Amino acid sequence: MDRMVCGYVSASGNVISGTGYRVDHVDPGLYTVFFDTAFNTIPSVVVTQVFNGDINYHGGDTRDNAVVVGILADRFRVVVGEQNGSHSDRRFTFIAAGS
Repeated sequence: MDRMVCGYVSASGNVISGTGYRVDHVDPGLYTVFFDTAFNTIPSVVVTQVFNGDINYHGGDTRDNAVVVGILADRFRVVVGEQNGSHSDRRFTFIAAGS
């Protein structure tokens, strides 16, 4: 792994932090993250939903989740949502690593 793109994305699909990517908010809870420069091969991608955003918050439901539903060399798609499985706009962070 010689390249990494990391980011923090708002529920509306705006870039909160990180560089080298842009986001398309496709539908409720569904986002496509495009890398400014494609990887040479399909990267490994890890996504985590940010439940509240307040570091002092003690709540949240561990069933609220983020799922990577597809990865290509130039993008990945993620769905986030609620504990009942429904799609819902949520903040998330990601790390994409590859060559």
